Amino acid sequence: MSSIVTKSRISRDTIIYIPVFLAPALINIILLMFFTRVFSPQDYGTYTIVVNATIILSSLLAQWIVLSIQRFRPEYMKHGTIPEFNRHLNQLLLVISIAFLLVVTLFYLFLPGFMRPYQPYYWSSVLLVISSVYFMSLGSVYQVDLQSKQYRNLNVMQSLLKLVMTFVMVMYLQTKAVSFIWATLFAQIVVSIPMLRYVNTIDLFKPLNASKHSFINFVKKFWSYGFPLIGWYIGTTIMNLTDRFMIEYFRSPHEVGIYSANFTIAVQAIALICNPLFFAIQPLLMNEIQEQDDKGHIEARISKFTHLFLIVSLPFGVYFSIYRNEVSALLLGPQFTSGALIIPILIFGFFAWNMGLYGQLTYQIGKRTKEMFYFVTIAALTNFVLNLFFIPKWGFLGASISTTIGFIVYSALLYIFSINYIKWEIPWITFLKVSVLVMILAIPFVILKIKLLAGVSPLISMIIGLPFFLLYIGWVFFFWKDSIKKVLL
Repeated sequence: MSSIVTKSRISRDTIIYIPVFLAPALINIILLMFFTRVFSPQDYGTYTIVVNATIILSSLLAQWIVLSIQRFRPEYMKHGTIPEFNRHLNQLLLVISIAFLLVVTLFYLFLPGFMRPYQPYYWSSVLLVISSVYFMSLGSVYQVDLQSKQYRNLNVMQSLLKLVMTFVMVMYLQTKAVSFIWATLFAQIVVSIPMLRYVNTIDLFKPLNASKHSFINFVKKFWSYGFPLIGWYIGTTIMNLTDRFMIEYFRSPHEVGIYSANFTIAVQAIALICNPLFFAIQPLLMNEIQEQDDKGHIEARISKFTHLFLIVSLPFGVYFSIYRNEVSALLLGPQFTSGALIIPILIFGFFAWNMGLYGQLTYQIGKRTKEMFYFVTIAALTNFVLNLFFIPKWGFLGASISTTIGFIVYSALLYIFSINYIKWEIPWITFLKVSVLVMILAIPFVILKIKLLAGVSPLISMIIGLPFFLLYIGWVFFFWKDSIKKVLL
């Protein structure tokens, strides 16, 4: 086994990464509760459209760089050429930022009429896109360098700054939804300062040592690997975000607000446990293949990681599905609880998507990013076509069904075609055993909730259901303790 992995310990990094997702999740939930009580569902719907557009643009500009950093920085580390990597990365980010700023400035001069209602958000969103490009790209550098503690601290700081600035701006400066975006921008800028120092951005203004040819080769390498990932992220964004635009078109901003708020709960419910594990595993594996690139070894490692994911994630999905109404009522308020029925549907979809990320590693390692683009295109088209029929008929419920089907299609394609290179082996027996176990353990808590907890406050009801996890953990140690140790140690 790789010395990198045995020394850096998946279990330790997973624990370290938990605050990276827990802090933003808690802060976002607090801000969601604040927003939904200060503003109307229609205001939240409009704000969500703007935020989604910002996410689309920042992902379009940054994510191909992020995944290229994860793939190629270990190679530069191996050859001792990190200073060259840092300089070229800084150059690339600067060029992209300037080009984007020029394009959006020209676009503003000819702003279409349908965008006039969103004009107050324009420049704050533009600056947030640029800051997000830096924040995501430089964050991936910390991941690859296995600087998990520093990455955690920066993300927690960013979340706390975002929370404080949002309250200050809304309560004391202007009670407008755009304050949420300005606060996020301020937090990202502050946190990006030490990140820029880490990659020696100041050296960008020193005399150039490396040749222009070296930078061009750097960009070509990133582009050839990352260009299909631009399409991949567009497709991913379509599956995650365009349902909001379609709900607004076919229904109303009011339904967009209800759907988006409950969508956020579903995302956080599964992401809180899935993302720390994956963030710990991905950079470790990318470093490991620099020492051990045997196909059989890689297949075995990814299969074990998938095994661990199944054991850890399924009970959380079941728990939040059981208590969907309580979570929605507790966090969102009565105006939004009508959307609670979509939470278990979306949790199932996000479970399929997050499991697919492990299969996706086989394609990233093999530099087969074109296939990822093809698969996500098929899944996104499936989602879009289903939305055309489901949203007019069932509203946000139809959108949740379409999104979940799209996620399942993508993961299924990854699994089916992985056999052509590095095979993604899903431990189906474990999947079946864990599914049956959590369902059996859930039965008494469902009966308890229906028979005895009707009318009880949502918080008390959810607390009474927590022994579900204790029972599950006991069974996990009984059945899979040795298997988990083999993966973590």
